[in-house]
Amino acid sequence: MSCEDGIHHIKIPEFWNECQRNGIFSKLIFMDTGIPNGIFGLFGNYDEITKEIEYAIMVNSNLKIPEEFQEIIIPEATWATFDCKGAVPQAIQNGWKYLNEEWLIKYPFRHALCPELEWYSAGNSYDKDYLSQIWIPIIEEE
Repeated sequence: MSCEDGIHHIKIPEFWNECQRNGIFSKLIFMDTGIPNGIFGLFGNYDEITKEIEYAIMVNSNLKIPEEFQEIIIPEATWATFDCKGAVPQAIQNGWKYLNEEWLIKYPFRHALCPELEWYSAGNSYDKDYLSQIWIPIIEEE
């Protein structure tokens, strides 16, 4: 997915909508065995040359994986987590804005070799009190 000119802020919600329309979203919800339940957005490898990033929607599951899905194993990591309260996608986009424009400046860190995650709780994602989170893998300084 392209990140050029911030197009990913439009393309990612479109991808979620497509997954809801084509039934993948429902299959993921059915497979979710995580505690607490929720769906993840995964930001994988970023290519500096093409300005493209890998993006996936996933759940934590211990069920057999259907053929059309792929298993992604997230390595253990220490996570800096940020609560994003409010309707999606605005709340999560505001969370990323805070991270990039304020938190990273005040608290520089070493990024662990692990993807960044967004977590979306079960419930009404349009509610003003809806909870989503951004998870950034960090290397703790010793």
